[in-house]
Amino acid sequence: MRVGKKLAPPATPGVPGHRRMIAHSPASIALTPGATLPPLLALRAVPPPPPQARSAIVWGDANVARVAVRTAAEAVSHGVAVAVIDAAMAFEVTAIAAYAQARRVPPEPFLRHIYIARAFTCYQVATLLCERLDPLLASQQVGLVILLGPCTTFFDENVPFKDAFLLFQRVLGKLEALCAHGPLLLMVQGLDGYRTRRTLFVRQLVKAVELGIRVSTVAGRRHVQLVKPRGPG
Repeated sequence: MRVGKKLAPPATPGVPGHRRMIAHSPASIALTPGATLPPLLALRAVPPPPPQARSAIVWGDANVARVAVRTAAEAVSHGVAVAVIDAAMAFEVTAIAAYAQARRVPPEPFLRHIYIARAFTCYQVATLLCERLDPLLASQQVGLVILLGPCTTFFDENVPFKDAFLLFQRVLGKLEALCAHGPLLLMVQGLDGYRTRRTLFVRQLVKAVELGIRVSTVAGRRHVQLVKPRGPG
């Protein structure tokens, strides 16, 4: 999908009559004042994250993308409209539809609360986040922004490191502004197979948010670690 003027959900296989939704649906729902991210986060860290957090990054193995999908579904089930920027090509809309059907909710009305756009390059990520997101937030009562694979396209070695670094600083500035004044923010980053100094971008994102959670699989068992804030000891 090319970078478009508005974020919109893609067509959903198996959902009859599903249409691309423009950013002016009257059905969007906002968060109540004082709402926080942990009750919506479809991942249980040990120890549990502080309840007041409004921003988080979850990173780890390839399966971590499921956290983004499940959190989006959980948010919509609580009446919260969600905007998704997918830079990892990992957001499964069919999983959202299955979530709705499992709860005996028609998928199409459920999906109307999710605005999604995909980015294939770091330049498109910057455009969507820094130029296209604000008009959506101004016209719709979006309560949660999910950025899936915020660093994936910046790992592309075909983009000179200097260019990627400077562009990422622009993205980072926008994310910091969202953390301070925007809706709830969740970033989810898979790191399997990446051996590059550009993983420093992930460390910068961890510094920008209130919660940092690492997910790993060792000997077939899933481990969840709360990295930020660190617990006592």
